[in-house]
Amino acid sequence: MGFGYLLIGYLITFVLHITVSGLGFGGASLLAGCGLMLMGLCELNRYHKSFWYAKCLLFPLLAVSLFEIANALDELFLWNLPLFGAAADGAITWITFLLLILFNLSMLMGIRMLSQELGIMHMATAAIRNSIFVGLYAVLYLIANMPLDMIQSVSSYLVLPVVLTNIVWVFCNLVLLLSCNKNICRAGDEEQPAKPSRIGIVNRMNEAYERNRQKAIDNTTREAEEVLRRRKEKREQKKKKKKK
Repeated sequence: MGFGYLLIGYLITFVLHITVSGLGFGGASLLAGCGLMLMGLCELNRYHKSFWYAKCLLFPLLAVSLFEIANALDELFLWNLPLFGAAADGAITWITFLLLILFNLSMLMGIRMLSQELGIMHMATAAIRNSIFVGLYAVLYLIANMPLDMIQSVSSYLVLPVVLTNIVWVFCNLVLLLSCNKNICRAGDEEQPAKPSRIGIVNRMNEAYERNRQKAIDNTTREAEEVLRRRKEKREQKKKKKKK
């Protein structure tokens, strides 16, 4: 339905991009991630119009990724083009931050509206919770980067909360997207068995999820049976005492 592409693209954009940016491949990873997310959102937008906002926000992010690729090539081949410099890097950093925050909020809004329409309320609640985490991160990031002497003196203490909040909302969004990929399907596909993904890591995550879910169901069933057995034994013991 599109959530598979969205999940893999999100993983590349918000996890791999951070990892490889120091190696000069940040623009390429951002381009690949946004491209995959765009594929997923184009398909999702056919089924629910609330994903239109997130889809539109990916086009300026694609432009940012091309700028990062050109900037990396400028540094590699020493072109010294006037388009690149400290001022341009600073502006692109803030533009990227704003676009990523708006994209996440728009994506979560789409998931919330779709989940509510399908009656999957726990996923709608998770989307609201994740939006709060994204908003909290944005506020902390803005405070930590304010050009004020008072803020600069305590900025070192804000680094850890900013990083932890970032990790929390990215992880929560990945879990939510994985849940969407498993639980939301096209109309008419409800009775069809789940199709394996072409991405190996998604299949492994799905298999681990199914094993843990089945284990939890089995444990709950055994516990319920044990409780019923003990109650039955107590009733039988009471009957025997009354007969005596």
